[in-house]
Amino acid sequence: MAKQKYFVQGMHCPACETFIEKTVAGMKGVKKATVSLADATLVIEADSPDELPSLFRLDQQFKKDGYTFHKQMNKTSSKMSAGQVAVVLSIFLAIVAAFAFFSNSQLLEGFYVNSGSNLWAFFLFGVAAGLSSCAALVGGMLLSVQDTWLSGRNTQSGKAALPFILFNGSRLAAFALLGGLLGLLGGLFRISFTVSVSLTIAIALFMFVIGMQMIGVKIFQKIKLSPAGKLVSSITGSNKLGQTWMPIVFGAVTFFVPCGFTLIAQSQALSSGSFAQGLGIMTAFALGTLPMLAVISYSSLRFYRNPRFANPFRLLAGLLVVFFALVTLNNQIRLLRLPEQESSQAAALPLDINTGALALRKEPTAAIQDQAAIPAGAQIMRMEAKGFAYFPDTITIQAGVPTRFEITDNGSTGCARAVYANGLYPDVIVLNPGLNVVEFTAPAAGTYQISCSMGMVDPVTVIVE
Repeated sequence: MAKQKYFVQGMHCPACETFIEKTVAGMKGVKKATVSLADATLVIEADSPDELPSLFRLDQQFKKDGYTFHKQMNKTSSKMSAGQVAVVLSIFLAIVAAFAFFSNSQLLEGFYVNSGSNLWAFFLFGVAAGLSSCAALVGGMLLSVQDTWLSGRNTQSGKAALPFILFNGSRLAAFALLGGLLGLLGGLFRISFTVSVSLTIAIALFMFVIGMQMIGVKIFQKIKLSPAGKLVSSITGSNKLGQTWMPIVFGAVTFFVPCGFTLIAQSQALSSGSFAQGLGIMTAFALGTLPMLAVISYSSLRFYRNPRFANPFRLLAGLLVVFFALVTLNNQIRLLRLPEQESSQAAALPLDINTGALALRKEPTAAIQDQAAIPAGAQIMRMEAKGFAYFPDTITIQAGVPTRFEITDNGSTGCARAVYANGLYPDVIVLNPGLNVVEFTAPAAGTYQISCSMGMVDPVTVIVE
């Protein structure tokens, strides 16, 4: 048995590892091929030395895919210069700053949609979503799997764009079909918010690992993930079929990511009462989000085709994926956080005589001060949504008492329009301008939090005594 070890330059993700391993193992005379991303090595076994593929043969086989093979490790050729790293970090910080600006800006204050809005309004609402935290998560998903999709493809050919077309096409189709079902079936077609949050956490964890691999953290390069495409490949025995299904599945899954903009559009499709109207609403919304995703797709292909920019772009994409994954994880875990035990801080808060609840406001507004009488046997809990914030900071209510939750929307924006009161009210509350009311019975004593559906709004603390 003959064995030969080569060092591989150009690998950057587990998909590269799998692609090279399968290709070499299929060469004539090769008995076994083992590739290590962490060590950047390829070990080939054959019955005799004559059957081992030469360096020239390997280089010719993988030339179009960007991999080169060496008998000794080439430590410098693939490293970026300090100047390149500095440029990447500067662009990364600029994108993060832009993300923070658009997430907290009030550019869309007063822009609402409802089931009676025309399709152009939903399209523009989708464009707004493309500049929000929704794009951060979905765009992060797209960046995190680009390496897997582009590995093993000639990026100079039209085939390289196919996974991105499948992802965006699948996303449009899923939004259209499921939007129609929301309109047709209404409340019978229910999407569990807890399941959506759990799915988002799983996606964020996947993004974090892939992002660390793209950055080049060796300990994460030892982790082999098996997304949908690899599962299909293992079942069907066809790697091409797996590569086709992976972007289709990822595109469709984005319908269930609990982005505030998406939830608002879904709620309007649900209340439309017809398949055609629900389909139109969600299709127009998804088309509005498409330009930003198209920019990400085009950038991936453009920079991967240029050897000079491929590694810097991969580093930038990895940094962004890790950042968006950590932001998403922090916010989603906050949404699933279990209520804390009864807090002693309630005694220090002043009693609001009008509401029958304890309240400490960040800033008083006339909308909340103008309060109605409390119905007999019930308590009223009042909150205001304005811009990208909720007021007051803290509310205290009594356990086991029927509660009327009044939310005054005075120009909320983005995710703030989708209120989630974990442990208090089971559903996401999609706000309309003015007064919004839901009713529930106050749960057991403890401390609860109210935030938006993505956990990005600073939470209001609700103390139940």
